[in-house]
Amino acid sequence: MGEYVEFTFDDGQKVLLEVFPGPAGNREGAPESRRGALVPVAGGGRVARAAGTALKQVLKPLVPVLESVHGTVSAVRPRPESVTVELAVKISSDLQLGIVSGNGEASMTVSATWALGAAPDTGGGSGGSGGSTG
Repeated sequence: MGEYVEFTFDDGQKVLLEVFPGPAGNREGAPESRRGALVPVAGGGRVARAAGTALKQVLKPLVPVLESVHGTVSAVRPRPESVTVELAVKISSDLQLGIVSGNGEASMTVSATWALGAAPDTGGGSGGSGGSTG
């Protein structure tokens, strides 16, 4: 049987998420900022509780990853109309985030889709807006 973290959100909703052993193998190896985020609630350390804000902190490293993908794809010429990125992620028992291969076992899959549309006008061309020709 695996280990689980129960995240409780401000509205009382709860989600039980299976986690894998972290690099240190247990919560004692968690970074200082996350060490107090988990509270064991079952014998053998199989279930721990964490505030919903802890899940937000765990997923926070996805922000620069997704921003990097968006920025890179937006610069491609010809620019694609849209792009979808799927990341399979695992969360460790010490609340570290890992991105796993597409066919690896994941705690969750995060999907982001951007409708990029046409490239923004940089103002270098003719035919700008802002006035009528009379």
